[in-house]
Formats: sequence, structure tokens, C-alpha cells
Amino acid sequence: MGRWSVLLLIFLQAGNLVFAAPGGIAPRESRMGTPAEAEKHYRNGLRHRDAAWVYEEKMSGTKDAKDRAAYAQFIQRTYLRALEEFKKATEIDPEFYQAFGSLGYVYRKTGDVDAALGAYGQALSLNPSYAEAIEYRAEAYLELGRIEDAKQAYEVVAPLKPAYAVRLLQFAEGIAGQMADDEKRQDLLAWVADKREKLGDVKEVIEKW
Repeated sequence: MGRWSVLLLIFLQAGNLVFAAPGGIAPRESRMGTPAEAEKHYRNGLRHRDAAWVYEEKMSGTKDAKDRAAYAQFIQRTYLRALEEFKKATEIDPEFYQAFGSLGYVYRKTGDVDAALGAYGQALSLNPSYAEAIEYRAEAYLELGRIEDAKQAYEVVAPLKPAYAVRLLQFAEGIAGQMADDEKRQDLLAWVADKREKLGDVKEVIEKW
């Protein structure tokens, strides 16, 4: 074996590159995971997210400060577990838009709104009609005080999935209740009332969709 062949062999071994059949690097799936593995991580993430929802409901039903603190810590840990699973899913499958949308949700729940917006943006770049990401991103806008952006998002999601529009209006109403500026609060509540009137019977809309 010549000098350059030996050097090349050492370089490749040091770099720990994985080769498939002679002459090529192994496909992404053999190095990072398969689509089935991405789906598995996604489903695991959903289970953790759903568990956090259950304990959020339990926390809302107790007034004991110690119990609420314990629930809050557990909920955050559970969302962080979900976050890691969704991240793994998106790393394995960079076109898994549902996983990006769910990643955005748990980023919000763990306090990283900027990362959440990035994840929602990635989900929507892959599927611009993904109603769940549109609605959740609008919730993030409301949390940041970006009311006009949230209103624009509403106009997009309402014809796609009216039930998500209902959820967004409910969230907006909750945000309005937290506003210190009375004029802005009344403006947002008036907008919510107007949109609800145009949607019609809320229960019927949810049942239909």
C-alpha cells in the first residue's frame, strides 16, 4: 500500500465515517435513524405532552401551594421530555412538519418563545396549510403582544379549520383578561366578539370539525 493510501485510511478511520457498499457513504437512514424511528420519537413526545396536560388539569383543581408547586415542577420535566423526543424526530426526519409543530408547542411551554416561533416557521415552510401550527403560532404572537400578527393568522386558519379558530379566540380572550391597558383590552375583546358572531354557533363548529 502506498504512502497516500495509508494516510487516507488513517484519516477515514479517525473521522469515524460509515461506509455502505464499496465507494459510497451509507444513506442517512443508517446513520441517523429510519422514518419509523422518527415516528416512534414523535409518538413518545405526544405521550409526554398529553401527560403534562393531565397534570395541568390536576394542578388547576388544587389550591394548596405546595401541591401546585410540585405539579408545576413535574409538568415542566414532562414537557422537557417531550421536547427531547420531538427534537429527535425532526433530526431524523427534517421534513416531519407535525413534529416541528409539536416542538414549537413544547418550546413555548418551557419558556423559549423565540425557539417556538422558529419551529412553527419550519413546520409551515414544509406545509403552509398546517392549521395546528398556524393557530399555535398565533397564540405565541398573542403572548408577545403581537396582536395584529395574531389577527392575520386567524384569517388564515378560520377557513382551514374553524375549530382551531374557536380555540384561538378563546386564547385571545384569556390574553385580553391579562392586559393592563384598558383600551387595548376592549379592542381585543371586541375583535373576539365580532369573529365569534361571524363563526356562528361555537358548539356546532367544534362538532363539525
